[in-house]
Amino acid sequence: MFKGETQEGSDGVDTIIGPTVSVEGNFKGEGNIIVEGEVKGSLKTKGYLKATEGSNIMANVNAGSAEISGQLVGNVKIKDNLDLKETAQLQGDIDTGTISVAYGAVINGNLKMKGGTVERTGETVEEEEVGK
Repeated sequence: MFKGETQEGSDGVDTIIGPTVSVEGNFKGEGNIIVEGEVKGSLKTKGYLKATEGSNIMANVNAGSAEISGQLVGNVKIKDNLDLKETAQLQGDIDTGTISVAYGAVINGNLKMKGGTVERTGETVEEEEVGK
């Protein structure tokens, strides 16, 4: 989602927090955000959040979808998909629709995914039935 790349359904990037920038406080936006620097406090957007490998986020995060490659300390709530890259280090609880975790990514916290159905040997079962 950088240099012309866009997430499906997005309208480009609205905010870039550069590698030499440090933001402290409650950061709120409606659009897509790229974090290359540091954010402390809280970060909220209805759009897409991309935290690059050099980023350092010490904040609770709430976003429509996110791709994390850097360090994040705080609770994360993602409406759609959370994509943790191999360099991601996340310490905090995760609440997301779906998640993908690359080999090498580190998660220390609880994971909660939204309900739905699970495919099991050709049959569809409700989430509550799994594990019985």
